[in-house]
Amino acid sequence: MLLVTDLDGTLLTSRKIIGPRTRQALADYRQRGGQLAACSARPVSSMMQLLQEQEVDTLFSWCAGFNGGQILAMAQQRIIHSAGLSSQQLQDIDRHSVLSRYSHHFFSAGAIYCRDDYPVARWTRYEARLFDLPLIAAPFENIVNRNDIYKITLVADSSKIDSLDAQLNIILPVDYRATVTGAHYIDIQRAEINKGYAIKTLIEQAGICAAQVIAFGDQQNDVSMFTAAGVGIAMGNAPASVKKQADYVTASNDDEGIADALKWLR
Repeated sequence: MLLVTDLDGTLLTSRKIIGPRTRQALADYRQRGGQLAACSARPVSSMMQLLQEQEVDTLFSWCAGFNGGQILAMAQQRIIHSAGLSSQQLQDIDRHSVLSRYSHHFFSAGAIYCRDDYPVARWTRYEARLFDLPLIAAPFENIVNRNDIYKITLVADSSKIDSLDAQLNIILPVDYRATVTGAHYIDIQRAEINKGYAIKTLIEQAGICAAQVIAFGDQQNDVSMFTAAGVGIAMGNAPASVKKQADYVTASNDDEGIADALKWLR
């Protein structure tokens, strides 16, 4: 069996830690022969640092960052999959969505880039601190001409996120997809890159079938995991729209819902 879990709002409590019951449940699951993978909108470097700080990194076989845009095999410390946005694709997204209308930033594997001709949004600064990444201001043309950008993140007040997401998916070409990844965040990536895509890649790596995968998540970007896995489990703190698309709903992240679900599954 393969357990794939989102991080923020799922594996992590609101204090950004892994609770003791969840920690023990994961260790027990691994001892029984199960495999573990983390799948997040975070960069892989941030995922690695967090799992190491929480002293669970040795339990995990894979880290899939950028919603599946980059996948790391933990034991070999080797990137086994990478799908960034080309300069042409970045320009195509800008041409259709006119990015300058919205507060946004760009993720490479090692930094967050923002335009030097616009104010930096507080939610952009928050992500840079949370992920421990340098925040680099640069001319827009310099950013879109890079070859190491994995996603564009738009930020807004939580009350505007759902309507902004719907608007973006109307104006973006079918080759790209905007997905809500948090209360203040929307990620734009190539349409085929999502967490469900990551699970399909991990299934091949693990040599198992989809029926042997359990996926945990709490946001709209986790729904593709539910579809790709044999069992999709939403956290109790997930929005109602996410819960409706899961097979089961467990307790919230602060109530260590993963531990409860694993106990029930046993």
